[in-house]
Amino acid sequence: MTEHYLDRLARTINENWDQPALTDFYLTEDGSEQDTSRGNHYTYGEMYREILRLGEMFAALGLQKGDHIAICAANSAHWAIAYLAIAAYQGVVVTVLNSQPFKDIARQIEFSDAKALFTDAELWNELENHALPQVKHVISMDNWHMLRGIEIPISNFQSPISNCQFSLRDSDDLAMICFTSGSTGASKGVMLPYRSVSNNVAQSYSLYPLTSQKNYLSLLPYAHVSGLIGDVLSHLVLGRCVCVLIGAMSGKYAKKAYDLLSPYMIVCVPQLFRLVFTQKQDGTLLIKNNCGLIFMGGAKLDAETEQTIMNSSVPLSMIYGQTETGASISISPYKQHRVFSSGKIVEGMSARIDENGEILVKGENVMLGYYKDPEATARKIDKDGWLHTGDRGHLDEDGYLYVEGRLEQDMIVLPNGENIHPEDIERKINALPEVKESIVLARDGKLVAIVVADTDVRRHILRTVNPELPLYSQLYDVEITDTPLQKTEKQTIKRYLYK
Repeated sequence: MTEHYLDRLARTINENWDQPALTDFYLTEDGSEQDTSRGNHYTYGEMYREILRLGEMFAALGLQKGDHIAICAANSAHWAIAYLAIAAYQGVVVTVLNSQPFKDIARQIEFSDAKALFTDAELWNELENHALPQVKHVISMDNWHMLRGIEIPISNFQSPISNCQFSLRDSDDLAMICFTSGSTGASKGVMLPYRSVSNNVAQSYSLYPLTSQKNYLSLLPYAHVSGLIGDVLSHLVLGRCVCVLIGAMSGKYAKKAYDLLSPYMIVCVPQLFRLVFTQKQDGTLLIKNNCGLIFMGGAKLDAETEQTIMNSSVPLSMIYGQTETGASISISPYKQHRVFSSGKIVEGMSARIDENGEILVKGENVMLGYYKDPEATARKIDKDGWLHTGDRGHLDEDGYLYVEGRLEQDMIVLPNGENIHPEDIERKINALPEVKESIVLARDGKLVAIVVADTDVRRHILRTVNPELPLYSQLYDVEITDTPLQKTEKQTIKRYLYK
């Protein structure tokens, strides 16, 4: 069994007590340098003391070990500390993406049975309108003040500590609930045990390059388990300084931060990589020589960019996984990536390809199930413990995995790694009285709807449906036709004809 990640982190904290651990990275107004006067900055020792102070606050609020505590906020050093504080208190972390419509955020928080919530004050102003009666304590991510509940200043808790140690829960205990990508309330709460988090952390940091460079630039959303593990936990256990990019996400902003920090490696999704780290005109890499690894996953990497990286001096590792496996199923070994592959099955996991070509996996990373949804769990994990990924693929003679596409042809994976269930969007479109039927598909990485209607309702659909959807699943365009969509004998739409 893989070592508990909190055990590994405790050793790292003790060994790096006065070294920087977490910092909010801002640029100055002219964009010329880092603005260290803004945000929060913690050494490993300070980070640990803050974790303990929050734990004492939890106890004073009456929260119990095993209680569900949600986090819904923008990335920050405090986001990472809140997560670790809940884990160290032996609570269950519920991660909720803050860029969704407010009603979907509220639904997920309520569905998760969270008793407390960390969030931004501005976001809480909107969420408070949704009541959330079971959430007794709302804590500001900015300064740990109470936005709902009895005010207990964190300054009350100042116990001096000089040695880090954590009380650990069993490896099969529930560590966190994170929601699958979904375009509506159809997203499911994935229950990940400590063994999944620990093994995913270990498999990530095991291939990160050894270097004297300590800085790492964090770009991915922490509400996604891949961002939490790949962008925060796996770097902290190595004693690195996680620099959390704060502010508007743009290629120019991120590129400037990268140039100033010179991080020891890059972790991102293909779409973000192309935006920030390649030249638009010819795809040339904009990577400094000291970059020790490009670690990429979440979506398919285009062949041209992959080959460009392979031809460079910077090693490439691809990761393939799902939320249900805590991010990873396979990873390219360091400096051993094979073109078009998704690497080798990680330690603690096994895989096989069934008679339909579907990739099945089992092992340490696999979830406990979907929260409050045993039927969906039974559909995803069979009686023998194999998780059905829904992806087609094959394994070569050396154990490299090649993912060939979705078995469920109606699943859309966008370039940014978001998984979209088009039928959820179609239900919203089809609810409009002017619409007879519709199909949603991806073209050039953007969502397009083909709608059967007698009148031109394109603008009406965009204005009505898009506000009900998260930004990442909003429609780019609508095509109107009066020709019925082609269907099978079972009257399901032949989606493959409209790709």
